[in-house]
Amino acid sequence: MTFLAPFFLTLVALAGVPLLVHLMRRRVTRRVEFPAVRFLLQTEREHDRERTVRNRLLLLLRLLAVLALVAAVARPVARFFGAGHPPIAVALVLDQSMSTRAVVEGQTVFARLQATARDVAASLTPEDRAWLVTSEGVVTAGDAAALVAAIDALEPANGRGDLEGALRRARTLVDAGRPRTPVVLVLTDGQRTALASEPATLRLDDVALVVHAPDLTRPPNRAVLAVDVEPTRWVPAGRLAVTLSGADSVPWRATLESRTLARGTAPAAPFETPARVDAAAQAVDTGWLAGRVEVDADEFPGDDVRHFAVRAAPPAAVSATRSAGPFVAAALETLVEDGRLRRATPADRSPVTITGAADEVRGVAVRLAPDDPLQVGAANRVLERAGIPWRFGAPLRDTVAVRAVRADSARLGGVALEGATVTLRYRLTRVSGAADSGEVLAVAGASPWLVAGTGYALVASPLAPGATTAPLQASFVPWLRDLVGQRLGDDGVLVQAVPGDTIALPVEIDSLRAPEGTTRAASSVGLVVPAQPGVYLLRRGARTVGALVVNPEPGESNVVAWGEAVWRESWLDGTARMEPEGARVREAVFDRAGGRSIVWPLVLVALLALLLEALVARGLFSARGS
Repeated sequence: MTFLAPFFLTLVALAGVPLLVHLMRRRVTRRVEFPAVRFLLQTEREHDRERTVRNRLLLLLRLLAVLALVAAVARPVARFFGAGHPPIAVALVLDQSMSTRAVVEGQTVFARLQATARDVAASLTPEDRAWLVTSEGVVTAGDAAALVAAIDALEPANGRGDLEGALRRARTLVDAGRPRTPVVLVLTDGQRTALASEPATLRLDDVALVVHAPDLTRPPNRAVLAVDVEPTRWVPAGRLAVTLSGADSVPWRATLESRTLARGTAPAAPFETPARVDAAAQAVDTGWLAGRVEVDADEFPGDDVRHFAVRAAPPAAVSATRSAGPFVAAALETLVEDGRLRRATPADRSPVTITGAADEVRGVAVRLAPDDPLQVGAANRVLERAGIPWRFGAPLRDTVAVRAVRADSARLGGVALEGATVTLRYRLTRVSGAADSGEVLAVAGASPWLVAGTGYALVASPLAPGATTAPLQASFVPWLRDLVGQRLGDDGVLVQAVPGDTIALPVEIDSLRAPEGTTRAASSVGLVVPAQPGVYLLRRGARTVGALVVNPEPGESNVVAWGEAVWRESWLDGTARMEPEGARVREAVFDRAGGRSIVWPLVLVALLALLLEALVARGLFSARGS
């Protein structure tokens, strides 16, 4: 037997009241010899046995009534009998992932999951504790009416979500509902990608787990899995590389700002080996442009469209001084011949200059550390006059690797040189109190190696083989292109993300413009990616300086069910009851509880005891009627 309110068991002390009253009723008299009462004494002795039995029966009935009422107040639960369903602490984990948008037999999978969750929530009683936990991380606690309203308000998301995290959160919540029986109900479409390939072990202990994954025939799916823009800046031409999958041939169409760029038909290809098609394209307008690739609508609508963004503009203007070195000059020559950059002319308003840090140049510049340590003083004076809040320190001659500070620095000049080694570098120190302190993009060892701010980038080594292997890497040319064109030029930055993720943006971004034209403030720390897919323009003041492209994970298009075996693998330390039939889920949940409430049976026992006590006190069960 389990008590839901064990504190009230302390009231069992009240059981001493009938015993105390019984003892106080013992008569204290003075013996007086009176001949006329001799026959009465004889009669009294004849009835002593009957009176003793009746008094003890009254005491037992009163004790039983008090104990039954105390136990009822403590709200006991027992397995053997009772009324209503067992009191439980239940967490309903509802899968909102994009794959639940699939339409089967005229109804979305999510609508089926919603109906089953609603059925369970509506059956809750005030004795239960319940929570709704979604794969998007939203937790709702409340009674039956509150949970039903919360379930009805939900819609499928545009991403994978975090079902594993929701399970762990639910496990913690139901523990708080003890001594009620803890139960976790998972309602999912069974998409394989909802859990990591090797999730951390979830300890269930004595928590009951019920999994409802409807046994449905999955519809065939045509999907746009990826759209790669080559290059990011079109001047004004470029290429699209589109990855598609489908059980049969897949017609597709690419548009840029509502203008058709290309169209075609991809051959049938499964998700595991999708088809890739390439198409030449050309932009008409300039600036950051939003595009999309779409296929014909099917029963799995979440992946019929995939968004992309491209920067259309003339090549960025760049020049290099002799102190930048021959490897920089050769890389720029390649980029100019390829049309990715162009040589700066006196008419250009804000060209990018690549130069040694000791050279006096104005405007936007990539400044490289000097070859000779004797030039450090001159270089620092140039940095001070240019208003750059960094200074070169002592030279460091050791072999260390270049490492990006942030994983999303691929378009910021940080990741492309990942793995290059440095044998000569100068310790970079930040000047305190500067308004624009810049951002560290890459480190060598434990010290900054590449820093950038408004109008400048600073490299802690000369870009020569004697100081670093960076110029010898194949990625050196595209790295220099991105550093010049995107970080310092007018290209800006392109960020790819999935709905609901939290990402970091470049420090200069202060607002975000949605596809429908609304603008909201944005922080470089902890930006939550919008839930709606599309192209969001990144703004700095009144200028557009990049784009955030939001698309669902390609893995959500892999429409494959889990199967019961996945729930019994090593990441789950208990067993789960699989219940594919929605009509039987409610029974499966409440049958997992440890017993039923016996409050009213105990109240009935107390009432019967008091009734019998009253009848015995009146002498109705006495053999002589007294």
